[in-house]
Amino acid sequence: MDTLETKSPAQPDLNELQAQFDTLRHLVVSILILVVVMSGTLNIYLLRQVRDTTRELTGLRQQFAQMNAGYQNEVPWMQEILKRFTEYGQTHPTFAPIRTKYNLIPGGPTGAAPTVTTPRAPAAPPKK
Repeated sequence: MDTLETKSPAQPDLNELQAQFDTLRHLVVSILILVVVMSGTLNIYLLRQVRDTTRELTGLRQQFAQMNAGYQNEVPWMQEILKRFTEYGQTHPTFAPIRTKYNLIPGGPTGAAPTVTTPRAPAAPPKK
């Protein structure tokens, strides 16, 4: 009759296994070195970005301080113009559409400067 021969898988040689292990270990060490180098490069890049941004921000802060000081000097002048527009609008009815468009509300009887109102943003919907 037919005899079935069962072949067992060949056992790999010990030297071959050692060679595969050494190759794998070399690959892991190479990848770790590559990760350290890439991480260092990224950190240096980010450090330079932080320094450059800090320098730029310092310059912008100085510019903002100058602009803000200029604005603060102009506030009384702007309030005086608004007051004059409001007074003019009260005596000339043809100026009423402009007063309405820009929300120029006359000041109270105390002689206070007119207030300019801005429309409010719609309220946020309630959270569920």
